[in-house]
Amino acid sequence: MTVKQLVSATSIFTLSITAVCAQTIIGKAEVFEPGNISLENTSDEYISFSPDGNLLTFTRSGQDLSHRDRRIYFSEKMDGKWSTPYLAPFSGVFYDRGSSFSPDGNTLFFGSNRPGKKGFDNDADIWFSSKKFDGTWGEATRMTDVINSDRYNEGHPYLAKSGNLYFVRYRRGEETDIYVSKWRDGAYQEAEKLNNFINTEGPDSHCYIDPDERFMIFTPTDRPGGFGGGDIYISYFENGDWQKPINLGNKVNSDYYEYTAKPGPDNRLYFTRAGFGQPERKAADIYVVQIGSLLKK
Repeated sequence: MTVKQLVSATSIFTLSITAVCAQTIIGKAEVFEPGNISLENTSDEYISFSPDGNLLTFTRSGQDLSHRDRRIYFSEKMDGKWSTPYLAPFSGVFYDRGSSFSPDGNTLFFGSNRPGKKGFDNDADIWFSSKKFDGTWGEATRMTDVINSDRYNEGHPYLAKSGNLYFVRYRRGEETDIYVSKWRDGAYQEAEKLNNFINTEGPDSHCYIDPDERFMIFTPTDRPGGFGGGDIYISYFENGDWQKPINLGNKVNSDYYEYTAKPGPDNRLYFTRAGFGQPERKAADIYVVQIGSLLKK
């Protein structure tokens, strides 16, 4: 599948939501699929759903697995239940993380340190796998050098209907910020860092982009007014740019680290919660909470 085909998609499952406030969080966040998706002795993170809501992807890692670092898993919805997760056919050897579906559901984007053109040792770049005619997933392909730099790691990609690709550039001790590479005249343009409402001096990462680019959900670290080391915020695109982010509140955020949040089927918000020593160590699990709307009137 060509890049042009990737960005031609227009279908996306639409959350049937009618409330008007970004902070419309209903009920209490609970562990998603304990004993199946979220296991006690593994770190389970970075969930994403296909547009039809029948396939999910997430990463799993743990010392008791044949792989200790992150790999991408699939689970399929069968008769209303999520199947036992299995390794994605293009994952299993290299460090893979932060996957997301294209708007048509036929391509999966993710970050990986698999061999390819690299700027430094263990450099992570953005890759993608596309469905073949028989419905199976093809080999992973590295994205263009316009997106993958020599200096930084790239990850957490999200493709909008416009073809614009949002992602994170990071390098320990230097930068963790959110960028966009815009799709113009049949090609990706040089990546641009988003404004100072989104990117601050601290790490800003784990972005989700509404397919119509109306809002963004992301996790800043140690931003004033937060509940823990990392909280989930939402920002709206208005008047030609991204606006000041809003903390989603204590029904989502806690003393732990919350990240990689995104809306999924049945008016629910899915995110990861982990503890990296504050308030205590806690293996990463995927959580879910009922929501009203993430849109403004």
